[in-house]
Amino acid sequence: MTILNRYIFRSIVGMSGMVLLLLLSLGGFMEFLGQQDDLGVGTYGVPEALLYVLLKLPRLAAGMLPVSVLLGALLGLGNLASHSEMVVMRSSGVSIGELVTAVARAGIVIAIFGLVLGEYMAPPLDRYARQLKAFSKSGEVDIAGGQSVWVRDGRTIFNVSRASEGNRFGGVYVFVMGEDGGLAAIGRASSAELTEENEWMLNNFAETVFSANGVTTRRLARASQQNNLTPDLLALTEIRASSLDAIELYRYIQYLRNNGLNASRYQIAFWARLSMAAGIVVMCVLALPFVLGDLRSTGAGARMLIGVIIGLAYFLLSKTMADSGEVYNLNPFLVAWLPTILLAGATTIALGRTR
Repeated sequence: MTILNRYIFRSIVGMSGMVLLLLLSLGGFMEFLGQQDDLGVGTYGVPEALLYVLLKLPRLAAGMLPVSVLLGALLGLGNLASHSEMVVMRSSGVSIGELVTAVARAGIVIAIFGLVLGEYMAPPLDRYARQLKAFSKSGEVDIAGGQSVWVRDGRTIFNVSRASEGNRFGGVYVFVMGEDGGLAAIGRASSAELTEENEWMLNNFAETVFSANGVTTRRLARASQQNNLTPDLLALTEIRASSLDAIELYRYIQYLRNNGLNASRYQIAFWARLSMAAGIVVMCVLALPFVLGDLRSTGAGARMLIGVIIGLAYFLLSKTMADSGEVYNLNPFLVAWLPTILLAGATTIALGRTR
């Protein structure tokens, strides 16, 4: 069985790798085309756009891995079936359960690779890609210690902090200089966004104003600010789940819950990463009924079509459940795991009908 396991492992991993490279090439090309409108803004040129796309590839790969594994397993195991190797294995006494175990082992290894890729490589590179694009499109930007960005707009100086480890979760500091060059006011906002009226809105804004008559303070839930900051730069203040690894995401969820804030979106993202890893294993096993059942004699094109349909349905269901969970305040664990549970149920039923 050791030789058999290695043989099946090579078939699945080899084909999955080829499919992933193909999808990444297509995804990277589409990502590069999406940068065309930003080329020429500031110092953001073709080299910066290419580097941006390269930095985004690990995140794209992590998202494409489940579909790539399904297609790779269908093609790899289908190739074995086309050459009657699966028939020989079954005739030699290899049971369905032993084949499931061999295929699942390959899926587990790929799932571990996906977790490492998605948790340790993709988040920091995704953060850096966002910063690279924002900094290149902005003028007069200076990076301070890799943790924040300083931008000057007339007499106003902004410090945009990025999400990072520990209890630092981004934010905006606003320093207003007086005509004499002294500090006239200092303020802080948890984040900033662009309104429909093209005004910059600072959320949870607190400001201290210094004058000859003394010091005054004010606190506003939302305050407008006129400046020339780009949307990409202020987007760095947004805490994106894709830019956080699992530990940082968990800490941020605790931070939101401890402060009475809605953490549903981030909880769904947290559980979705675990369910996706389990989904990779299920995708591998799901290929078995297709190569052992009535479709074992079909060509590679038909198997690819089947894989694309199943992968697309899984992706759309996951996306729909995630959006519905936020809107209707559904249980984050159930929302994230339901597509994988349904997929596992369909796989179990299909295996039960396989002879």
